[in-house]
Amino acid sequence: MQLYAVAKRTDDDLGINLIRTGEIYGLQVDLSPKAIERAVAANPAFDVDKVSYELARYDPETVTLTTYPLNLVSDSRYFLTPKYRKVRSIAFEGHGNVFAGPGDVSLEFPDLPLGFVRDMFAGFGVNYEYRFIIEQLERTASASAVVMSEYFESKIDDDVVHLTYDTFDRWRRALRRSHNTAVSFANRSKSVYLRGQVEKELGLVSGAHVAASSLDELANEMTEVLALPGRRRPLSAATAAIASARSGSGKLAAGEAAELLDLNREIELLTLEQLIARLEGHLASNHNEAFWQRFFTDNPFILRLAFGLPIAIFGEQVAVGGTKFDGSGGKIADYVVKAGHFGNLAIVEIKTPQTPLLETGAYRGEVHAPTKHLSGAITQALDQRYQLQTSINDRKISSGVFDVFSFAMQGLVIAGRDPTGPAERKSFELFRNGLKDVTVVTFDELLAKLRALHEFLGTPE
Repeated sequence: MQLYAVAKRTDDDLGINLIRTGEIYGLQVDLSPKAIERAVAANPAFDVDKVSYELARYDPETVTLTTYPLNLVSDSRYFLTPKYRKVRSIAFEGHGNVFAGPGDVSLEFPDLPLGFVRDMFAGFGVNYEYRFIIEQLERTASASAVVMSEYFESKIDDDVVHLTYDTFDRWRRALRRSHNTAVSFANRSKSVYLRGQVEKELGLVSGAHVAASSLDELANEMTEVLALPGRRRPLSAATAAIASARSGSGKLAAGEAAELLDLNREIELLTLEQLIARLEGHLASNHNEAFWQRFFTDNPFILRLAFGLPIAIFGEQVAVGGTKFDGSGGKIADYVVKAGHFGNLAIVEIKTPQTPLLETGAYRGEVHAPTKHLSGAITQALDQRYQLQTSINDRKISSGVFDVFSFAMQGLVIAGRDPTGPAERKSFELFRNGLKDVTVVTFDELLAKLRALHEFLGTPE
């Protein structure tokens, strides 16, 4: 066993040692006399031989930090006991490297995801406000270990729960919104109560009238906060707002305008929910390329998300080597789109979610080469771009279309699912980010973009 580094806390001299055993690095708690004195004062039954000292392990081969969350408050009766009832470990695939650089040791963990304790002297684990996630995994899934996984979907193996980083982040943000909404409601209820009491005591207005209206208002707010059935927001104002808008009067009252905006937001959310559900269902099936081309034709909004720019589909199944944009012969692109506001064209190639992106076997070490399917799709997009650029002027004249340009044509390839293992994800990211003129996006990433947009639209302002 080798000792690499030691860190100490100033208030009680508690130490944490970085040690190496074989190929594994570990963080061990090193008790000081002052910390022991505090622990015994808080808990006379404290026994240094019956507590846990292991705080974390780092495996450089799998790039995984496994933490064993402990209570490290030395003047607490729970000092050096596990933070959670059942869950004993939380692992982070692809995070927690203890080496900041060649030969440099770092005992700080800023790369851990949001929602997790990054300070080792705080004992790791989740931030206190998100403890409900761990508690629910213990109750519902009987989890004793959590792995923050690089898989593209969450799963459970016996008592080990694999959560994707996206899943945890979605839950974390939902809890944060719920907390903020509840606090806002509580503050509102206090204000309403005190207003009624002040007006009643000072004789400013009838107390009974205030109480009735306040209770009804609070009931509606509480129902909205908790999303309870049985009491629905009146639609009469929204209906009136729509009627006013259709009449072209343009004289919407402030309340009507607000109702109309709320209704529009609800419709957008519902439409997104349906689109997300359809995409999730299609991903579970083995559809061919023609199906996915039709799907994106019917839902061009997804292509706009993929580009991150406003786009318009210029043509579907466009011949890029003929004499006209709708001519026969030559190369055929799945889509030619106008990206941005300047009419600049871009090539889109659609594959299927089943398209393999990386070779199964490693090329060397942990490096995985792209498959012929992926490299072929990229080369195809580049060749289609070349064909279109060389003939763009003649074809604009032949087709009578002059508001499109090929200044800096980009290519987009939509193919495959997210790689699962850390080595595969690293190889995929290195490969696609090294491309100059073609962007590769997986179907899982498109689904994640839709979910992120839905969450953004559903976030209270």
